[in-house]
Amino acid sequence: MADVRSVSSLQKEYMAEHYRKASLAKEEGRPVVYVTAMFPVEIVKAFEPDVAVVYPENHAVNIIVNGLAERFAEIAVSRASLDPMGCSYELANTGYLLETKKSGGLTLPESAKSLPVLPEPDILLACNNQCDIVAEWFQHLSTMCSGVPFRVINVGNRYDGRTESIRIEYVRKQLIDVIGLLEERTAKRLDRDKLIETARRSNHAVKLWRKYLDLGKLTPSPMTAFDGFFHMALIVSERGTAQAIDYYDKLVKETSGIADIGPAPGREKHRVLWDNLATWFNFGRLKRVLGERGVAVVGSTYLDVWKKELDASDYDNLLTSMAEAYCTMYTNLTIAQRIEVWKQMVRDYQAEGVLFHNNKSCHTFSRLQGQVAGALREEFGDGFKTIIFDGDMGLAERFQTHRLMTAIETFF
Repeated sequence: MADVRSVSSLQKEYMAEHYRKASLAKEEGRPVVYVTAMFPVEIVKAFEPDVAVVYPENHAVNIIVNGLAERFAEIAVSRASLDPMGCSYELANTGYLLETKKSGGLTLPESAKSLPVLPEPDILLACNNQCDIVAEWFQHLSTMCSGVPFRVINVGNRYDGRTESIRIEYVRKQLIDVIGLLEERTAKRLDRDKLIETARRSNHAVKLWRKYLDLGKLTPSPMTAFDGFFHMALIVSERGTAQAIDYYDKLVKETSGIADIGPAPGREKHRVLWDNLATWFNFGRLKRVLGERGVAVVGSTYLDVWKKELDASDYDNLLTSMAEAYCTMYTNLTIAQRIEVWKQMVRDYQAEGVLFHNNKSCHTFSRLQGQVAGALREEFGDGFKTIIFDGDMGLAERFQTHRLMTAIETFF
């Protein structure tokens, strides 16, 4: 059985290399491409090593867990006039870039020395399937970074649950435009065979990620959503690479081994689900608090975002399936569709409740959680536990500690 610590160390190694490649590209004059979490990154990966692709959202998580989110958010508000109630990822990232731009480097406390270096972008690529804030964020960055080019894949933003051929073709044309921009900036034509191979590696990693998350359906579960939050970095940032396949293959084997041995008796007394992004500044503490009460958070809508496979049979089919896959995410489903997703999740995971994180940085993910909670109680009975609490993925001041802890003490 693989050692848990060795897999975690492997993640640190791969993600450190992720940022090293970006810094090296900047030094050598190759474009550094920023992409958003739900962007079809397979396209950009097919242009490596002529570009280096990085995720400012992932880097923002590094800022948060290093205790620097508030510091950089204040800089973003004071120097860039960003909304202090805006997205904490944008606030942290913008403040970081402004500070490095001003000083040519950062003076960090000893406790934050692990924060990786993030160079300024040369190309900005977003997709509004997750929200419109990422489009505004990247437009701000383009202005701040001397007008570097940016593209936003507009998936329609209709919230009606329909994905007809005309909508897919609309998104497909935008993917072709992105390919054209990358060809122009790299002076290289897209290698279609390389793109197909990248998509196949992406599919392989996605299958392993799905297999890992499905282990949460076991009773008792060998993993929690908090473990998933810890291990999700590569499925977002390195999807389409051999490293992601290697990592999740090891992770599945390690976690399956835990399932074979079985957890300590009585560890799992309650099974619940988590809605929305992690509260990165305290998710380790929450895992401990819930674990002490025997509460296993066995699944999450957020982790399920990266479970879609692409048709990599040929180039044309790939672009069409990519347009369709990235067209619809949990964040732009109708409320009726969200309710059906939740009902199935509750059954699949044999859950007795849901922790609804009302994320003040992500209103699209948090949309009408009360309505979803009511529908679940109607379906599964008044005893079904629905806990809604205000929080944030980045700024601790927005987190309702008392409300959540009181609810946990009441229900568990």
